Amino acid sequence: MIFDQISNLQRYIPSLSALQTVQDILESGKLPTMECGSYKTDNPKVRYNLFTYRTATPANLTYEIHKKEVDVQILLSGFESMIIADASSLRETNEYDARKDAAFVEGTQLITYHATPSTFALFFPGEGHACNLTDGHVTDVVKVVFKILV
Repeated sequence: MIFDQISNLQRYIPSLSALQTVQDILESGKLPTMECGSYKTDNPKVRYNLFTYRTATPANLTYEIHKKEVDVQILLSGFESMIIADASSLRETNEYDARKDAAFVEGTQLITYHATPSTFALFFPGEGHACNLTDGHVTDVVKVVFKILV
């Protein structure tokens, strides 16, 4: 996992070249005017979802993991907490869905990341993450999640 300022995203392009597509879309300025939905890019390894929601505190915390895709999560507005699990503690609670490249697991909390529109989170396959969580108080969020096939 990587947490950093959006202004530093280009630093990671040499390690994960598909981040150039992410950088180009962010720099285009089009995201704030787009409708929520799922989008493809010119790069066959990169797609993204734009959505809005209200943060919440779940009764039972579960983590999402992926096997084939890297998540690049960026808030366009609002703020939230993301809780990351200790990878050695993960136990599958829902069977892996290959179509969605997602499984849900339980595990022990490792760290909490406080996401804002000036930061990004990058989750690699196998890294358990619980997102969309209240950070102090409930707020409305607009987020883009890029999916990079690795």
